[in-house]
Amino acid sequence: MDAPEITETESSVKVTKHNDLVSASYRLTLAEQRLILAAIAQIDPRKPMPKASSVMAVDYAHIYGITPGQAYEQMQDAAKMLFNSKITSIRGSGKNMGIREIRWVQECEYVKGEGRVELVFSDSVRPYLSRLHSHVTSYDLWRVARLDSAHSFRLFEMLMQFKSTGWVYMRLDELRERLALGESYQRFNNLRQRVIDPAVEELRQKAGLNVNVDFIKEGKAVTALRLTFTDADDLQLLRNDGWPKSLQDALEDAMAEEDLEEEASSAEYQDEPRTQDLFG
Repeated sequence: MDAPEITETESSVKVTKHNDLVSASYRLTLAEQRLILAAIAQIDPRKPMPKASSVMAVDYAHIYGITPGQAYEQMQDAAKMLFNSKITSIRGSGKNMGIREIRWVQECEYVKGEGRVELVFSDSVRPYLSRLHSHVTSYDLWRVARLDSAHSFRLFEMLMQFKSTGWVYMRLDELRERLALGESYQRFNNLRQRVIDPAVEELRQKAGLNVNVDFIKEGKAVTALRLTFTDADDLQLLRNDGWPKSLQDALEDAMAEEDLEEEASSAEYQDEPRTQDLFG
C-alpha cells in the first residue's frame, strides 16, 4: 500500500475528530492510543482521507519523548492489538436501544525493516476523521504527548469537546461507558482513586490544563461530576519544555541515551563470571 508518511513533527500539529467519535465508548492501551493519534494528526480533516496512513518509529519517538528502541516496541505491540480494537456506539434506550460496534482499522501492518506502521482506518471510522466542517474536537498533539495513561488521553479529549464553555457535566455511568470500564471500578472510591484523580493530576502536570472536579450527590451517593478547566498560565513554557527540539536533536538525545544503556549493560556483563571461568 502506498501511504503518505509523517514529515518532521512540529508543535502546531493538530488532532481533529468528530464529536461523536470523542463521545463513543472505547478502550485502547497507551501504545494504541499514541499510534492512533499520530496517524490522525497526519489527516487534513477538511479534505478527502488518504487510503492509508504511515507512522515512522523515529517520528513516534520524537512525538512522545521516548527512545527509538522504545518506539519500535510500542508500535509493534499496538499494531498487533489495534486490528481487534473496537468502538461501541449506543443509541436510544430501553427497547429502542441499539448497540453498534465498529473497528478502528481494517488493515494494520508493522513493517519491521522500515521501522514503521502502516494502517488503513475502517470505512466506518473514516467519516469521523475527514471532510469535517462542524461538530468537531480539535487540539494540539503536543498537549497529550507526555501523558502516560490512556484514561488521561480520553479525559483530555472529553474536556476539549467543551473548551468553548470551560466546563462539562457528566454522570458517572456516562464516564464509565465512555472509558469502556465494564465491571471495573464499580465502587465510587475505586473509580476516583484509580481513574479520576490520577487523570486529573496528570492533565495538570503534563498537559497544561487546570482541572477542578465537583462531585455531585443524589442523597448520599455520588452520581455525577462537574469538571471546570482552564489552560495553565505557563502553558507556553510547558509547550517549549515539552516539545522544544528539532527532530534531529531529539533523535541524537535518544540515541545517546540508548548508548549509555548499552555501556551500562556491557559493564555489568564484564563483571559477571564467565562459564569458562567457572569450569576452567
